[in-house]
Amino acid sequence: MTRETSGTGIGRRTLLCGGLTGVAALGGCHLIQNRRLAPLPSVDTSYPVPEAAKLWQHIERLNAFGPRLTASPAHQRAVDYIATELEALGLSAQRQTHRIQRWTPKRTSLTLDNGTAIPVAAAYPYSGRTSSAGISGELVWFDEPPKDFSKARDRIAVLPVKPFDLTRFKAWMMFERKSRLPDEKSDFAEGEALPLLGPLTTIFLPRARAAGIRGVICLFDGMSEELARGQVLPFTTPYADIPALWVASDQEARLRDAGQGGRSATLVLEAAVEIAETDSIHAVLPGRVRDETIIVNTHTDGPNACEENGAAGLLALAQAHLQRRERRRSVVFVFSTGHFQIPQIVKGHGQATLAWLQRHRELWDGKAGHARAVAGLTLEHLGCLEWKDQGQVRQPQPTGRLEREIVYTTNPVMEQIYRASVQGRSKLRSLTVAPRLSSVFLGEGAPLYQCGIPSISLVPGPDYLCQELPNGGINRIDPDFAFQQVSGFSKALTILDALTTEQIGNISPSVNQIGRKVRGLLGL
Repeated sequence: MTRETSGTGIGRRTLLCGGLTGVAALGGCHLIQNRRLAPLPSVDTSYPVPEAAKLWQHIERLNAFGPRLTASPAHQRAVDYIATELEALGLSAQRQTHRIQRWTPKRTSLTLDNGTAIPVAAAYPYSGRTSSAGISGELVWFDEPPKDFSKARDRIAVLPVKPFDLTRFKAWMMFERKSRLPDEKSDFAEGEALPLLGPLTTIFLPRARAAGIRGVICLFDGMSEELARGQVLPFTTPYADIPALWVASDQEARLRDAGQGGRSATLVLEAAVEIAETDSIHAVLPGRVRDETIIVNTHTDGPNACEENGAAGLLALAQAHLQRRERRRSVVFVFSTGHFQIPQIVKGHGQATLAWLQRHRELWDGKAGHARAVAGLTLEHLGCLEWKDQGQVRQPQPTGRLEREIVYTTNPVMEQIYRASVQGRSKLRSLTVAPRLSSVFLGEGAPLYQCGIPSISLVPGPDYLCQELPNGGINRIDPDFAFQQVSGFSKALTILDALTTEQIGNISPSVNQIGRKVRGLLGL
């Protein structure tokens, strides 16, 4: 096992951004142009099938470490487990070490000046900290996160953060929807609420701190108390040096009245801030052609059994494909750290895997003496069942459906391969998409697209994805569903290895990428 070390990289990830210039220039054209595709090689009986029992063992083992937030002791134990399992397969686990400033909440409370305790749902990650006595101040209510917090200077701001309602326009902005498998029920409904994206796309703490706010109380608008409890949101921002707490939406009336009535409160957020190390790992399964690779990636940090169990899928794939005697290309398995603290891991805009790509260009960029990655596969959030706030007593309950599989296929051949890979699956609820704006790409498949590597990226988004749950919420994972997903990716990996580079092709550009080229040609 080898290790390499990097310093702390500070960056900023914005989930939803980018202009509409490219859309206007192209009149709203489709990203993926229809063209006649060659038949895929038949691999119905020749692809290696992962071991279902071993896959579930990996999922259970990773979950048993507890919440694996970036650089926490539980996360490091999970990373060590992955390395040990790779070495047991005869693969060399290469480490890339990052040093970060780890923020760990210890104790939270919120109390009005009349002694009324307001239940705290969660600490706002990497917001700030207080002494054990906390901070006290007059509450100031905002109907929504403002551009200007100045009216609450030296006081405590209170504001709701609304869910991301997927209107037809927002859905169009996020991605081109391509295939609904097995049927229309796999698609988003008009106006469907995506609770996770509200906090991820509404970033305001830097403005609040700049305005001299003492602390912030945020309401999870649209979430029940049970769903709000333990959410680690947002996970994409650097340390803000201003204490902030989340409360559930059922406290809105009480806090609005207090904020509009000049009442005061005491906010406590005790937290430890310390330097810690965290490792990304990769291992190479050698192929006959050493100058071409296929990257299979995931991340390793997360708060529950679902987020992140992609490492279990990669370990199962590595074990299965060791059985293939004839591997044309080397397969590079990448287990990235830092998805839950991207700003300290990535230099520039991108998700955690980008830091690994920037460090290990010899395995993918195709420049002099380097291998070229002809394709990639990304696995995240395996086996998830759908749970939604529902019922007379509004709380998260199973809907009886599989969680929707959002699957990015970044060129027509990748779409063709994915459709072939899911044939015969009895558990399937896939919506395949392509990015419409290059900066709007959910999950760890984004860095592959950013680097021009065509890929298939699985990134379901259950409402509980970022929530700390009892026993990790492992009861919300269907072992057979996870097995079918990983088996499908095993089939896709086998198909990719049988295709030539020319057959695989390049990524299909997003609308704003095309728009920039058009503007360049026009001299604009």
